[in-house]
Amino acid sequence: MTIIISIIIIVLLLVVLILNALFLYLQKRGSKALGGTAPQIKRDPGLDEKTNEFLKLKKDIWMIKSKFNGNKLVGWFTQNNSDVTVILVHGFAVDHTSLNIHAQLFNNLGYNVLQIDNQAAGQSEGKYMGYGYIESRDLIDWINEVVARRPDDKIVLFGASMGAATVMLTSGESLPDNVRAVIEDSGYTSAEDILSYHCQKRYKIKGLWLIKGASIISKIRAGFFYGQADCQKALAKNHLPVLFMHGANDFTVPIEMEKKLSTCGNFSRMVYDSLGVHIRSYYVDSKKYQTTVEKFLERYL
Repeated sequence: MTIIISIIIIVLLLVVLILNALFLYLQKRGSKALGGTAPQIKRDPGLDEKTNEFLKLKKDIWMIKSKFNGNKLVGWFTQNNSDVTVILVHGFAVDHTSLNIHAQLFNNLGYNVLQIDNQAAGQSEGKYMGYGYIESRDLIDWINEVVARRPDDKIVLFGASMGAATVMLTSGESLPDNVRAVIEDSGYTSAEDILSYHCQKRYKIKGLWLIKGASIISKIRAGFFYGQADCQKALAKNHLPVLFMHGANDFTVPIEMEKKLSTCGNFSRMVYDSLGVHIRSYYVDSKKYQTTVEKFLERYL
């Protein structure tokens, strides 16, 4: 009997160690769980020059403390004499600079831009990424910071990939009236869905029970279950207008997820599709992308 109990204990410890290792692989700062280095895509003429000009503009550094776990968060605000501020939320295992090209788009449209580093990214503190859930808690803090500093500003939420999941998850919350619109580029339906997709794509396994197990470790160590990062459930509670932007050749977040996202909930919406890859539609289809963004914001701001 003692031997059986010892074996059970050893097996349980091995399971916990395996799940903890998986959790770290999936969520630690700098993780490559959703893919490696982004592909180098040739940008439409003029985009690099416009982005370089944007980077020369004065940027104020904003710092806040996450109410979720107390970590310090850092953002960069570019003022444009506008009463509209666009908050840009970057994706998985990168930082705010990954959206410099999108930041220049909104700046050139005349809006203020706030680029933020998520937890466990760039200059912000934190050990673990949250697949949109932790980031959505922090995005509420950033929204409140904008309202405190600029109470008359209208706010637009823009997110790419995990950042897109972040803004969708945030949309289902009770937000200040300042928040007027949401733009998501290449977002996934849920944390569980995207992890399952990559398990099957990269390792040829469904991995459902492994993901469920890692989710328990995530709750213990990072403060949330993967099931809390469900964008379809959030959109079901959303009343803000949403612009869905996806590329048909996206193999990081399959285009099928856009169909599920853009058809759920009861709110105003627009849909933009291109032949681009993950978060790169603007690179290769910049005129149509910009025109779509302009029309959307003109309609709902």
